[in-house]
Amino acid sequence: MSNGAAADTGIQNLKIGPVRFMPGISRMNALTLYYAGFFSIASTVFLSFVQPFIFTEILNIPQEDQGKLAGNLVFFSELVILSLIGVAGVASDKIGRRPVYVFGFAMLAVGYILYPLATSETELIAYRMIFALGVVGATSMLATVQADYPDERDRGKLVGMMGFLQAVGVIVVILTLSKLPQKLTSGGMTPAAAGETALWLFAGICLFNAGVLRFGLKGGVPSAITTRESFLPTLKRGLKAAENPRVALSYVAAMVSRGDLSTVSTFFSLWVMQVGISKGMSSAEALKASGLFFVIVTIAATVWAPVVGILCDRMNRVSALCMAMALATCGYLIAGFLPDPTSAAMYPAAVLLGMAEVNAVLAAQTLIGQEAPKDGRGAVIGVFGVCGGIGILIAGKLGGYLFDEWRPSAPFILMGIANFSLLLLALLVRFKAPGPMPQDAAARNAAAHSA
Repeated sequence: MSNGAAADTGIQNLKIGPVRFMPGISRMNALTLYYAGFFSIASTVFLSFVQPFIFTEILNIPQEDQGKLAGNLVFFSELVILSLIGVAGVASDKIGRRPVYVFGFAMLAVGYILYPLATSETELIAYRMIFALGVVGATSMLATVQADYPDERDRGKLVGMMGFLQAVGVIVVILTLSKLPQKLTSGGMTPAAAGETALWLFAGICLFNAGVLRFGLKGGVPSAITTRESFLPTLKRGLKAAENPRVALSYVAAMVSRGDLSTVSTFFSLWVMQVGISKGMSSAEALKASGLFFVIVTIAATVWAPVVGILCDRMNRVSALCMAMALATCGYLIAGFLPDPTSAAMYPAAVLLGMAEVNAVLAAQTLIGQEAPKDGRGAVIGVFGVCGGIGILIAGKLGGYLFDEWRPSAPFILMGIANFSLLLLALLVRFKAPGPMPQDAAARNAAAHSA
């Protein structure tokens, strides 16, 4: 494979399928971006999914303590991400996107290698924080490169295609690797060794991916980089924008919707595994069952996402958020009060859960995209992201406590209540300050850009 940077020379207006790319982006660069989209999110999600197996078979954590530990891992991981996400952006402007992206996948590999070697909860938290360095590099550069490459006319098409690839990547990885421990144990390997093998295999995949990105992505430093504002001025500008009630609503929606996602990725497989083991399944069998339900959640989210996008473009964006919160309230409360997550009743609940989580996220993103002002858009989007991180911290810490002290489905009940509270707030804003319809907002933004 030749160097992607060298292959750029003379390439103009590349088009792959329906997507046109910026001049200077080679076919290899574009295909490498698609490849990165397939693996980036899957590589960060798989660890949370397989984590309950590690708790049970490697660390021998009592079930009554696993929820708190899962919540603490999310909490400290998110602290690292919030602290360093801006640093990753600055570094990518100074040394280029490619080395930061490669570093991210390399650190994911290190995290997967170290995780099964932990001998205590403290070590596991330390290794999770190392893994978080990889999450920062991989996820921030996925969004950044995705923003760099497309022709502006086809930006939406690329976002949609990347979203599809990310979902397919998660489905393939979870569906394939969730079965691996059971196959290895049935072949005579101990459960602990099977868990180590699965994680180290994926570490090798992450290292291979780092090599693909090193040779496939466009090299060099992006041109026309604008000066970045420091954190405190950005925060002040973003908070001032919350004088607009729809911006303020978007910030709260970011907290709740990101908390929704974190709850599914952190506690879903843990809950299913614990119930499965209590019913006599081995941990490997329970992990396999968890993988099937997790895949159903992801497929439902993937299929429902285009519908959400159409609805958000045809109705008032605050109304769309109200609809999303109503669905999310139902999805999380129904799942939360389900007595047995390994029963057949979990199939429709998993479908509803997938629809609920993607609806909440996309409705919040669409609303903030409409309401963020031209002057200060970066600040508003930045605070929106910080609010999402705060939501993850709260959902992880409080959800983990309730998981152990009340019931394993408690994190889902917690998020059902949070979504219902946001629904009430969104209804208030809808009647008091509904904002423009999408076509009116588009005309307003076009006039602002031409001014």
